Amino acid sequence: MERILSPFSQEELLGRPSPPLSLVGAEELIGGRRVAITGAAGSVGGPLARVIAALRPDLLLLIDHHEHSLFRLRTEMTEQGGPPTRWVLADIRDHRKMERVFRDSRPEVIFHLAAYKHVPLGEENPDQTVEVNLLGTRVLVESAAQFGAVRFVYPSSDKAVDPPSVYGSTKRIAERMMQAADRELVTGFSVVRFVNIVGTRGSVIETLAAQIAAGRPLTLTDPGMTRYWITMPEATRLLVQAASHQQTGVVFMPDTGPAIKLTDLARHLCRLLSGNQCDYPIRYIGARPGERMHEVLLSRNESAMPTPYPGILEVSSSRTDIPRYDEISRMVDELLALASKDRAEELRRRIIDLAHSLQ
Repeated sequence: MERILSPFSQEELLGRPSPPLSLVGAEELIGGRRVAITGAAGSVGGPLARVIAALRPDLLLLIDHHEHSLFRLRTEMTEQGGPPTRWVLADIRDHRKMERVFRDSRPEVIFHLAAYKHVPLGEENPDQTVEVNLLGTRVLVESAAQFGAVRFVYPSSDKAVDPPSVYGSTKRIAERMMQAADRELVTGFSVVRFVNIVGTRGSVIETLAAQIAAGRPLTLTDPGMTRYWITMPEATRLLVQAASHQQTGVVFMPDTGPAIKLTDLARHLCRLLSGNQCDYPIRYIGARPGERMHEVLLSRNESAMPTPYPGILEVSSSRTDIPRYDEISRMVDELLALASKDRAEELRRRIIDLAHSLQ
């Protein structure tokens, strides 16, 4: 993806400058500490691992279930040098494996990026999405608390707000799990509510760039569909600053500016990659299951406030009746029971109902 976009910057694609990159407080938090990243070989995990490595942790624990991607990241990072690193091939749903990993390495700062993220696949496979995004997250939350982690940062999504999808619903429930865990467990938990990130694998930008390179028609869902975007440097900085922030239990989100029409994004990308010779037809294929025309950044009970960090907002909720951690855990158990019985439609309806009750 980086090679495809190399002729221009991510900021040029989005038509706006990125806020100044700052890692204030990050050196103090990361330097000399043991840091774990799950989903470390993913689109965001790899860039984050490189940022963390530069902050001189005592140990970098990189966890991923995808062997080839983890091997490639290991090769790249080993060539560049860096802190002592442990490469862990593991499924976050495996409680015994994760407990052993945490017991052996005792990470103090954890960035939990591992998740199933593609909305249409989540609709077709709600059982797996629930197992990875909720069971796996609970395994990590409880392992972090058991072995004395100081900070735990969870990336959520704008799709968690009033979600019509299984994926977005898992993210909303996990947001509430983090807030409950922060109140009741010894570790400090924080949430980053992301939007779309330029440079992620499987994104619409990657798809369009490949179609332009091959001279094929561009495929989009709907001429009016919009999305919010940030650059990869903004995403990694937001994660690190969320970990460094003194107060925990907070939901952060990027100040993205206005949403961008995907049609406009496609045409701009085409011009950047092909110069003025951008005459590729656009074929509209309709929204896929679980997708909505326009994402929502805040629920009816939420508002956004500025923070000391440029380009980063704090989400405040007027709700005071956030469930306890054991209540959230029982919700997860209920969903897992439906998943184990292969009751996909019932599972899909129930998880969306639960997520909406937690807005």
